[in-house]
Amino acid sequence: MRRLRRLTAILTAAALGALASPTVLAQDATGPQDELIEVAPGAYAFVASNYVSLVVVTDEGVIVTEPASQFDTGRAARLEAAVGELTDQPVRYVIYSHDHADHSTGGDVFADTATFISHRDAAPKLAARAEAVTPVPDLTFSDAMTLELGGTVLELRFMGRNHSDNSIVVLLPEARVAHAVDFIPIESLPFQTLPDAYPTEWIESLRAVEALDFDILVAGHPPVTGTKEDVVEMRGYLEALGTAVEASRTAGHADGSPEMVEAVRAALEPTYGTWANFDAWLPLNIEGLIAGWARADAAADPSPAP
Repeated sequence: MRRLRRLTAILTAAALGALASPTVLAQDATGPQDELIEVAPGAYAFVASNYVSLVVVTDEGVIVTEPASQFDTGRAARLEAAVGELTDQPVRYVIYSHDHADHSTGGDVFADTATFISHRDAAPKLAARAEAVTPVPDLTFSDAMTLELGGTVLELRFMGRNHSDNSIVVLLPEARVAHAVDFIPIESLPFQTLPDAYPTEWIESLRAVEALDFDILVAGHPPVTGTKEDVVEMRGYLEALGTAVEASRTAGHADGSPEMVEAVRAALEPTYGTWANFDAWLPLNIEGLIAGWARADAAADPSPAP
């Protein structure tokens, strides 16, 4: 049934004109080829080194997200070249989806023309890195910000803490596109031990995203595009993970023990076993969930133990 829903979602997106044939861009033959995929009129996904940037082209300039990664120092220059394939207009805004270095490094290639934007809580973390290749945001916001460039409107929304305490959603209301990075992977488990995450709040954050008005989801890593159903399914996974861990505790299994991992695996595999990284990352997700619960408990009750 999940596969049928997924196929229906893809066909629906195609009917909306969201999934155009990708343009393969030149790159060193030793690595995977970069792609530029039109996801809606004037909106493109630049896919390189397993990372996705949203590129929005207008008559008055370009808006990009996710400038590069510290794992691929040449990615930002290739993103700049990809923009040049689309338009002669300069990049006017660079949006950081969150502060993590694997998404926010390398934006200096746009520093001569661009204003840099992030959530308020990302800015000090980006500044603390003191990297010339990572410009400090010029503009920040707490809950929401609206950008208008060349007649195109973007809405930036903070949906609560999840994968980080500063992850945002970039909305293109007219195109009905939402770009969310790392906290809504498509048919894949969340990253390893959920570092820097807030597992319980993550679920509520996903509920908030479900309430937004969009059809096309653009992720931060391939698979590139999905739908709101992928948001629902990620919330379902996190809820099922928590329920299975609690049930394993009730059965007397020690946290993180092989018995707990196997019990959780048995509960989740029928629904999520085909997701990417299920076998490798499920034990790490369990570890991260338990650690996140412990951090939340400590924050709620900071009094020292007797």
